[in-house]
Amino acid sequence: MSTRAATVLDRFPLHLAATDPGKRFGAVVTGLVADLDVLTQQVQTVRASRRVSEAPTIRDLLALASLHRLGGEALVPLDSRALKLRTTAAAGPPDLEVLAGLLGVPATVLAELSEDDLATALAVASHYRTRVALGRTAVLGSIAAHRIGNTTPAALLLATAAYLGLEVKAVRHVADGWWHLAQVVEHLRLAPPDLSPLPDVLALEENPVRRADIEPTPKSHGQRTRILRGGLEDVDVTIRVLGLGNRTVRPMIVHLGTGRGLVYEGDVPDGVELAFSSSGRVTLDETDVTGSSWTFTGGVFADDGNALPGEDFVYTADDGSVPTGTASAGSPGPAAKFAVAAPVAEAFDESPPLPHGAAAVGPLQLPRGESRWTALVRVARSGGAVGAAAVPRTVAGRFDASVFAAATTAEVQPSMLLGFAWEEREPFAVRVLLPQRFAAADDETGTLLRQPLTRLLDRHRAAGVDVRIEYADPRWSLGEGVVRAGADDALGVVLAGTQLWPDGTEQPEP
Repeated sequence: MSTRAATVLDRFPLHLAATDPGKRFGAVVTGLVADLDVLTQQVQTVRASRRVSEAPTIRDLLALASLHRLGGEALVPLDSRALKLRTTAAAGPPDLEVLAGLLGVPATVLAELSEDDLATALAVASHYRTRVALGRTAVLGSIAAHRIGNTTPAALLLATAAYLGLEVKAVRHVADGWWHLAQVVEHLRLAPPDLSPLPDVLALEENPVRRADIEPTPKSHGQRTRILRGGLEDVDVTIRVLGLGNRTVRPMIVHLGTGRGLVYEGDVPDGVELAFSSSGRVTLDETDVTGSSWTFTGGVFADDGNALPGEDFVYTADDGSVPTGTASAGSPGPAAKFAVAAPVAEAFDESPPLPHGAAAVGPLQLPRGESRWTALVRVARSGGAVGAAAVPRTVAGRFDASVFAAATTAEVQPSMLLGFAWEEREPFAVRVLLPQRFAAADDETGTLLRQPLTRLLDRHRAAGVDVRIEYADPRWSLGEGVVRAGADDALGVVLAGTQLWPDGTEQPEP
């Protein structure tokens, strides 16, 4: 007799003895309630399959996820981790470092477990119910990310954590506005109570820094270069000068819009690169020549045949104002001031006191929008003819320190190769940094984890915004690392930690 039949018979008066084995009444009730048992079980199964929190199978879970246009691809990152966990656990003996990365538990803790305890813990992690539970968190986390607002840093971090099987404890926005950090922990809990996963950090960087450059191209003396650049802000620029023949003598690079220039008091041999770096250091074929370089700020002469209204420097009136009638067209340019050299004030003299001892020169800035630059070398000229119009000349020429000017335009030859390189914040881009341990579940090209995760985040990003997935490197890297404010500084942990590179490790290319 079933439990339900016994419950029904207990409702009859006791003097009828309906539950006695010899009574036919019990058999009749058992037959009547049999269909009710089946119907109740079916209703319960249907009800559970219609609730994400109770869906018993992956198929039911994906059916509910499809209502939000989520398919089996939402579980690919979790499946990749589970597959790597099974293959590692099947190997004998298993690699504890790999297991630690997949489980979020320190390898030292795993090493203290017996073989039976470790096998039990791994069996729990590979169980079908565990897969369903983690898949449920991925679906619910994706939906929650949509609810708090698409395209926001918090939504992207929440969605990333959900697809990876992580629980977000808190989200912190760094003061400068570029970085957003999420404190996360593994949803998976293993059987032994002492195998609690360690907290981790997911990081998101808005408008990540990228390297941009303009390859060196031939420039003749006095030739202008027009640069049109986007970006979010003005940046310090590295100026590259490559020598051509014996014509690159005392190169000078001038930003016409600001009246600032850089000068190297020397020759650049053919094919050798002179770099005015964005840090202020000047190198010639990787040799430091900062002491033989200087910078100036002030008004620069315009080109009468190529006027730039609103940009060319103009002379001021006696009261210091800029006369409006001095511009050939449009608004007048900035007021001209006598150029001032630094770090050596006498740099314009015939024999400047060089080399100096300053650690840096410049640098120059590359602004947003349009900017114009000119490249100059020291050109020797003869004195002016009697009765001819006066032409400003600082010097006529220097023996073995000047080049001859071309007699005609047709004879002009390039004096140097000029290029630019800089780092800038990339517009319409986002970089998500995963803990390095997740690389254990991926391959070199990212087809198992990074690429599927990038496709999943397409539904959470703004149109036109490029989302990139990278792995955080805990090793220190010069130029990219940050100094931690404290031992628990999350930005220092995820961006670049303080771990030293092992001896013999191949260093990354700059």
